[in-house]
Amino acid sequence: MKKINLLALCAIVVGSVMLVSCGGNSTPKASLKTDVDSISYAYGVNLADQGLMQYLEQLGVVESPTNIEYEYQMKISAADSTEKVTLQKEMKTKIDSLNKANAPKLNQFLKGLKEAVNAGEEKSSYIQGLSIGNQISQQMIPQFSSIIFAADTTKKVNIDQLISGLVGTLKNENLAISKLEAGDFVQSKMEAAQEESQRKNEEDLKIEYKDDIEAGEKFLSENAEREEVVALPSGLQYEVIKKGTGAIPTENDQVKVHYHGTLLDGTVFDSSVDRNEPAVFGVNQVIPGWTEALKLMPVGSKWKVYVPYNLAYGADDRGTIKPFSTLIFDVELLAIEK
Repeated sequence: MKKINLLALCAIVVGSVMLVSCGGNSTPKASLKTDVDSISYAYGVNLADQGLMQYLEQLGVVESPTNIEYEYQMKISAADSTEKVTLQKEMKTKIDSLNKANAPKLNQFLKGLKEAVNAGEEKSSYIQGLSIGNQISQQMIPQFSSIIFAADTTKKVNIDQLISGLVGTLKNENLAISKLEAGDFVQSKMEAAQEESQRKNEEDLKIEYKDDIEAGEKFLSENAEREEVVALPSGLQYEVIKKGTGAIPTENDQVKVHYHGTLLDGTVFDSSVDRNEPAVFGVNQVIPGWTEALKLMPVGSKWKVYVPYNLAYGADDRGTIKPFSTLIFDVELLAIEK
């Protein structure tokens, strides 16, 4: 027989009822007079035991006594008969205290649970509204706020206006902001907030990686003084190891290259040469420093290219390549692919 996923079912039940706040909360006494009574009771126990308790813990509705029980069982197993009695009393006292602390939130949960379980078809929309309201309040609004307002704790979503816009749309009323305008407005605000967050994050990282930035700038400044090095206005530098006589790629071309990439200290982070396998990619599908260099290289050329961090991976942390890393590549342009 196929086993039912009780944990998934528990999640569905909980998600549907968490915000309900009406109805009684007393627990019915067990009365196992028939087989139906017994299987019903056992199913309820099983639902709670096979995931529901853990789910409620995750939601912060209850705190489980499992840790207390485990701690004292270990102590009791090693204790003598007198100590066992004392430890059992201590365990019971702690569990009773925990049960009292759990009671208020658990009672609210049980109110919602009973109403959802007993709801007929006429209440199904109401229960669904509670479920969706819970998702909006517990997940969507916090996520939206964290993006839009970031660390500004003085600002928070105006719930009344959110509901006004939501209900007005559902009822097909005249809206203060049209659906199209609302979508564009939210999108632009989120993009602006994300850009600002990235800017602030980059500023913080620049402080953290100040020494690496200065080391890269010093290296490029000194490197530009060498006669064999060409320094471009963008900050990119290169020296010709071997002159090529073939065609020069355009931005939309695919190229075949061999390359060997290192950090300033000589650490190799990537090398098609070491893999003995040339790479093929679009000229405009790589870091800006590569794109700029490739659009200057005739096929058959081999250059050493020096890429400042702003033309490489910027503030990104790519494992071996740390934020604001200046990169050095040996690049051999083998062919323009058709």
